[in-house]
Amino acid sequence: MDMQLTPVSSEEAIFEWSDNSTSPDRDDVEEIIRQTQGVRYSPRQPRVIRAPTRRRVRIDESCADYSINFQHYKFGRIEMRAGSMEGSDGSNSSAITVITSAGSSCGDPWSSGGFVEEEVDDGHEHDGSVEGSWDGEHTHEHDHDQDVDMLLEPKLEPLEEDSILESVAPRTSSSLSSPTQPKRPRGRPRCVTCRRRKKKCDEAKPRCQNCEKNAVVCEGYPERQVWKSGKEKAEEARLRRISLPNITLQPVIHGVETSGDKVFFEHYIYRLSHIFTVEGADKNAFKDQLLPMAVQHAGLMHSILALSSKHIDYDSEYGQKLLQQHPDINKESLEERSQYHHSEAIKEILSIDVNTQIRDETDTAVVSACLGQMLCLVLQTLADPNPSGQHRLHLNTYQNMIKSAPLKEGPFSNFIEEFFQFHIILDEIISLPNTMPERSRLGTVSDDWNLPSNIIEPDAVRLLGVNDGLFLYMSKITNIRNTIRENMQNHIDPVVNYNALYRAAEIDAGIRDWTPAWPAGDSRDLAGLLYKQMMWVYLWRTIYPPKTTFWKPDPRITQAVDDGIALLEQVPPRDPAQTLVLAPAFIIGCAAFEERQREPIRKAISVVKAYMEFRNSDAALKVLEEVWRLMDAQDERSWDWQSLAHEMGMDFLAT
Repeated sequence: MDMQLTPVSSEEAIFEWSDNSTSPDRDDVEEIIRQTQGVRYSPRQPRVIRAPTRRRVRIDESCADYSINFQHYKFGRIEMRAGSMEGSDGSNSSAITVITSAGSSCGDPWSSGGFVEEEVDDGHEHDGSVEGSWDGEHTHEHDHDQDVDMLLEPKLEPLEEDSILESVAPRTSSSLSSPTQPKRPRGRPRCVTCRRRKKKCDEAKPRCQNCEKNAVVCEGYPERQVWKSGKEKAEEARLRRISLPNITLQPVIHGVETSGDKVFFEHYIYRLSHIFTVEGADKNAFKDQLLPMAVQHAGLMHSILALSSKHIDYDSEYGQKLLQQHPDINKESLEERSQYHHSEAIKEILSIDVNTQIRDETDTAVVSACLGQMLCLVLQTLADPNPSGQHRLHLNTYQNMIKSAPLKEGPFSNFIEEFFQFHIILDEIISLPNTMPERSRLGTVSDDWNLPSNIIEPDAVRLLGVNDGLFLYMSKITNIRNTIRENMQNHIDPVVNYNALYRAAEIDAGIRDWTPAWPAGDSRDLAGLLYKQMMWVYLWRTIYPPKTTFWKPDPRITQAVDDGIALLEQVPPRDPAQTLVLAPAFIIGCAAFEERQREPIRKAISVVKAYMEFRNSDAALKVLEEVWRLMDAQDERSWDWQSLAHEMGMDFLAT
């Protein structure tokens, strides 16, 4: 009967063996311990790993009442190191064989068959399965160095998981055949609300519970669609394009149809409309009155766009920048649209002229639009590089229309009258009378007309000379000048008679008493003083024609020219008053007999051109250069610059 053993130490187990046993006796064990402790390990000798050998050990112990079979126990080697019971240092090592149960938790699970693995020297060969005992029959004798170098295989412990897994019952057939939860399909269709909110969706029908919990209206799920191939979809798209009606949206503003038209329209609003008047940006009749009318009248809109297109110089820095900002247009396309708008404007104004020969009160809007078109055509001639007097045709048409059908009093009629009268009077600076006998002088004024002083409030003045009465003096001076020209052509002596001198004295007194309508310090007040100086120079230059026998400038006119140049230099380059500077600069320049006075005049005209960007300033400078050349040659023709400009083919507006 086998008995359960109580764990004892290895030494006690050895000493309890009987003498009949084949196990080693006490003397052998003590000899083994003594020999093992007597050997010290030298670290200088290399440690050699030898292959383990296997041998079966059978230990039997006989007792009086029972016998114990130790076949299921194995010997292990314990390495004695520093801190051992015998107090040997770490260099000493000893190994003894310990018997452990094959079923013990500290045994080797692979040595349960009674085999013990030991390391042997490389130089010895054996079968590795030798049964033996401590009597030395089957053991190999090794010297002490070989015993020390023997490296034991570490003892393997069973893992705790192994014991845990042993307690787990194996799966039955029923558990293996139980249904598993299906995987979630990819691309699950969320509800429309969760898609937009980028939230997870439980895909409940008919409404998502996630939306219900968050108090959000669930918009449901996308409708299922019939699958179609790419060819079918392309065919359906083609059929839809064919079935769609061809709809062309009309422009909101008539005439502003292309990108080039938008450029013209923008240029007129933000740049061109500011240079025609001395009004501020908040009060501008060219925008406040003309544009609303142009939206209702196609011909006026064409005239405005044609005027804007003629004003742009595409070779200038501004023109080049404009083309760069709009890469979808070019110079050729803009010039084509410009010609189109000009042609349409002419067609419209001609049709109005025919259809409105007999007008009644209902045609007031049509007449106003027609006058607006003529205004644009007059300004358009300022951009003509080769002026031929076409502006005079429009000015004459205006006078005929006003005589036949006067406009009702109002802001627009005041604006139109001031604009046309301003250009009619200044046209006589260059205009030569009697060139067309069938046409009378536009700016003629009766000599017995009383000269008013200030007849209108300053806030209502847009341009100088018309509503403040100054241009009435200029018209009378032109009457005297035309009379002197006729006397010179007919060789009448004296060319300046007493009647002309008397009228000149009266005009001189009126000019001296005239004051600008604007307060002192205003740029428009400076322009008023400049026009007053221009009037005096124009009067003096008219009644004192130069003589060949006595060619010496009077100090009074020299001083007047110097004062006029000083006023020209005070006008800021970008001030709205620059729109009034060209006429004074031209008149004062016609009296600049000294060379030092001419360069400031050239500079003033160049500043006007930079502000206005019209080409009439170039024509004015050309006539001035010819007048100065005749002055230096002491030629009397320098007095009559109107005839000189006519000979040069320069019939332009000096405005």
